[in-house]
Amino acid sequence: MKKLAPILFAALLLCAACGQEAPPAEDQQAPAPAPVAATPEAPPAAAPAKPAAGSSDGETVDEAVSATSPIAAAVAATTPAPPSGSTQRWKEGENFIAYPVAQPVTTPPGKVEIVEGFWYGCGHCFALEPRLESWEKSKPDWIVLKRTPVVWNEVTREDARVFITIESLGLLDKLHAEVFRQIHVNKEPLTIIRDGRVDKAATEKSVREFLTSRGVSAEDFAKAYRSFSTENKLRQAENLSRRYLLDHTPMFVVHGKYLTDAEMAGGVDQLFQVINDLAAREHEAT
Repeated sequence: MKKLAPILFAALLLCAACGQEAPPAEDQQAPAPAPVAATPEAPPAAAPAKPAAGSSDGETVDEAVSATSPIAAAVAATTPAPPSGSTQRWKEGENFIAYPVAQPVTTPPGKVEIVEGFWYGCGHCFALEPRLESWEKSKPDWIVLKRTPVVWNEVTREDARVFITIESLGLLDKLHAEVFRQIHVNKEPLTIIRDGRVDKAATEKSVREFLTSRGVSAEDFAKAYRSFSTENKLRQAENLSRRYLLDHTPMFVVHGKYLTDAEMAGGVDQLFQVINDLAAREHEAT
C-alpha cells in the first residue's frame, strides 16, 4: 500500500476531486471487480490527481467499470472481540490515518460513528459484507454503523442511486445483500453500459425489474428512484467521497477522525480490531 506523507495527505484532504466519467466498456456490462482478496479495492473512472490513502492492489478508479469477474465465496471467519480501547499496537500512518481536520459526524453524544465507503461493483466489498454484518450484530450499542456509496463517476453514481433508492424504501436490511448477489453471483449488473457510457434508460429498467421482482411496487420505485431527495443524497455521497478521501473500496472512517482499510490494518481480522480499538478510544473520550 502506498502511504501518504502527512503534508500530501493534508493537501489531498483540501483538494481531492471526484473521478472523471467512466471509460468505455463493452455493451451491456456494468462495473465490476477483480477477484476477491483480503485487501481493499479501488474505484472506477479517473482518480484524483494523486492517490489518497489506500491500496493500489485492488480495483482502481480506472478499473471500476471493468466487466464483472467471478467472485470467490464470502469470507467466513469468527467475529472479532469487543472493543478494548487500546491502540498501542496500531501505528498511525501505517494501520490507520488521522485526518488533519476531523470530519463532522451525525451521531449523538455518547455514540461513535463508523462509516463504510463501498461500491456495489466492488468484489472486496461483496466478500467483506458477511463479516461486516456479523460484526454489526455483535458490536456495542454505542457504535453506529453507516454505509455510504462512493460516487466517482457516472457508473458509481448509478450504483449509488440503487442503494439510496432501497434505503428510502426502508428495504436495506432485505435488499442490500441481494444487490451484491445479483451483480457478483448472478452476474447481472444493474448499471448498463453501452458505447462506453451508462445507458440511463436501460439502467432504470433493469433496476425497476430487479426491485419489482422482490416486492417493490412500480409506483413506489418511480417515486424514489429519481426523486429530489435521491438526487440530493447522491450529491452528499459524492461530497463524502471527497472529504473522506475514499479512493478505493471498502474503506472505513471512524468517528470522522480516522481512515483505515484491510491492507492498512494487516488483514480482515485486524481491520475489525483496529476499528474496535479506535471506536473504543473515542467512546472513552466522550
